[in-house]
Amino acid sequence: MIPSRRLAFVGFVIALFACVAVVDKSLSNIVYVLDGILLALVALDALLIRGKRFEATREAADIFSVGRTHVVTLTVRNRSKRKIRATISDDPMTDCTRSGLPKEVKFTRHSQVVVRYEITAERRGRKHFGSIAIRYLSPLGLLARQEEIAVVQHVDVYPDVHAARALELMRRQGREDARMGSLLVRGGETEFERLRGYQIGDEPKRIDWRATARRGDVTVRQYQTESNQNIVFALDIGRGMLGESEGLSYVDRALNASLLAADVALRTGDRAGLLVFDDAPKRYLAPVGGKSGGQRLIRAVYELDANLAATDYRGALAFLRAQSHARSLVIIFTQLLDARSGNDLSASVRSLMPRHVPLVVLMRDVEVERAATAPIEGEIDVYERAAAGEALAWRDSLISKLRRDGVFVIDTRPDDLTPDLVRQYLEIKARRLL
Repeated sequence: MIPSRRLAFVGFVIALFACVAVVDKSLSNIVYVLDGILLALVALDALLIRGKRFEATREAADIFSVGRTHVVTLTVRNRSKRKIRATISDDPMTDCTRSGLPKEVKFTRHSQVVVRYEITAERRGRKHFGSIAIRYLSPLGLLARQEEIAVVQHVDVYPDVHAARALELMRRQGREDARMGSLLVRGGETEFERLRGYQIGDEPKRIDWRATARRGDVTVRQYQTESNQNIVFALDIGRGMLGESEGLSYVDRALNASLLAADVALRTGDRAGLLVFDDAPKRYLAPVGGKSGGQRLIRAVYELDANLAATDYRGALAFLRAQSHARSLVIIFTQLLDARSGNDLSASVRSLMPRHVPLVVLMRDVEVERAATAPIEGEIDVYERAAAGEALAWRDSLISKLRRDGVFVIDTRPDDLTPDLVRQYLEIKARRLL
């Protein structure tokens, strides 16, 4: 039982009257009577509010995606004969934001109310809903009661995989994404696949003039790319990946990009594998094709998170060389903290060549870039701007060195990581570099 505002107000009025009674002793008996009446009314109200009046259920998806908004539905039924005004709330999952609760509703006798609210998960892993809470006033309004109905529900929060479905739809329709460019993976000159309408960017030599004359529309020959090639996503979960950008961790952004690129690769007939490492290799999945390959990747990564371990690039990539003998595109997601880690990465990546094709994916630190160009207003700003500029210059020199050594590098803002990775993969396939 919870005291209501009405009870607090009545108690306050009686307290003021008691203060007057301290001066005028003749009013003391009246104060005692008022106290007795209030206590009797509270006891009566407590008796009237006894017992359970509500039943509740919750409907939510079994799988959530990080950063996506999901709708949760609460159904609450009033079992009593009373008309009740109540406030409904839900015990949410950890590491999430919600909107639409608490919500005030009115119940008639034996009525049922449906409440919907939105929830956005911010971390991957296994999460739990708790109890549904319904708070309402007693018949006299002196007390409030909160019924908590245990509706325990488990939810698995995975990386965002919804984008892959939209991308596949555009790929099937031969459309283009504004940031990824053409979503058709064009092949060589020998493996004919089908005839299709001309699109901007198609080579003139691929125009089939006979089909064009027959159809009355410019038609080109489309060729298949070589399939059954290996793509290995090497994900660093060491201390460099502990940072965040606009509410999403570097690990989450790397996972989202990996799963989308893996979906594209699997649908084009390639095989996708995984290496997770920090100071030692933690998890390895050999490249596998088909729909099961994508599901296996999702199950393997949905609880991953970064830690404070120092990343060992040499050990991780040596392990990968020993495990993967077939030529593969090795996509390495990492963040560099100092020159030593950069030199280790450079030497380790070069050791993959020429058997494998390495692609290093780095996310820019938006705050450091902002600090390097921020206006100078004081002495401290000078040092901050100089330090930021030095960090960016060192990073640019390392990227240039990797590219001179023949390593593909994606250096991009976190928001552009996914389209840049998919575009680079499609370009490597189109140039037959794998």
